[in-house]
Amino acid sequence: MSQFVLIGITGNVGRVAAQRLVSHGAKVRGIIRDQSKGAGLIEVGIEPAVAALDDAGTLTRAFEGADGVYVMTPTWFESPDMFAENVRAVAAIGQALRATKPARVVLLSSLGARHPAGTGAIQKLHHMEESFADIPGVVSVRAGSFMENYVGQIAQVRETGVFRSMLAPLDRAHPTVATRDIGELVAKILTDWSSDARTIDFEGPRRYAPNDVAAAFAEVLGRPVRAEILPPSEWTATYARWGLTPRSAEAMAEMMAGFNSGLVAFDVPVEDTLHGPTSLETVLADAASR
Repeated sequence: MSQFVLIGITGNVGRVAAQRLVSHGAKVRGIIRDQSKGAGLIEVGIEPAVAALDDAGTLTRAFEGADGVYVMTPTWFESPDMFAENVRAVAAIGQALRATKPARVVLLSSLGARHPAGTGAIQKLHHMEESFADIPGVVSVRAGSFMENYVGQIAQVRETGVFRSMLAPLDRAHPTVATRDIGELVAKILTDWSSDARTIDFEGPRRYAPNDVAAAFAEVLGRPVRAEILPPSEWTATYARWGLTPRSAEAMAEMMAGFNSGLVAFDVPVEDTLHGPTSLETVLADAASR
């Protein structure tokens, strides 16, 4: 029986990947930081493994015997230095992978990760890809921005009828993807993937401009919605209100500027990227119904 280890087992992507793997009869071990979260995993057939992402020893023990490992690193928005946190975690994860040598490693990355600078928070994913470049069997899923990022605005848009966007202009479409589709892809790569490609550009069934996002909100909420541009001068303060530390807020603002300049983009045209099936309207409707 195949054995897989997933970091981020309780996240949107990791949860879906784990469910798919378990349903196919695989053994799944989920990395958790707190033993208190283990009971819920056991109930759904997942073996919990307590390990700190910056502790190579506990990670090595958790990776032992794995045929494949899924790697994602947290955002660390609450940390004074998200990049320093990422460097420590990537070093420890890399040491554990080199010690245990799983046949397949799937990294959750992002469009724009090929660039070493100018992409804000995405720079930590560039560092991860570069750090693992010597490890055999590594596949980086460079995903479009998550459709779920818009879910947090449902209440405000429902009340005001205004969707405020950092992306500009309002008619320029950007790649997005549902995290459930990423989870399905991760499970497929771990279990049934014949391509030797080291990177996969992955997005949803279509691209959405801010005006399209407003139209999706209008369809789901049953009310008129218009898009407005949030000026760059307000970005850092907005992220700070959402609980990000100053360094994290600056990194996110730089990332958004990278989207608008065209730096944060796929290397290939839309017809050459891999597409998931889930629409933004579906993601918003599911969230709005809860």
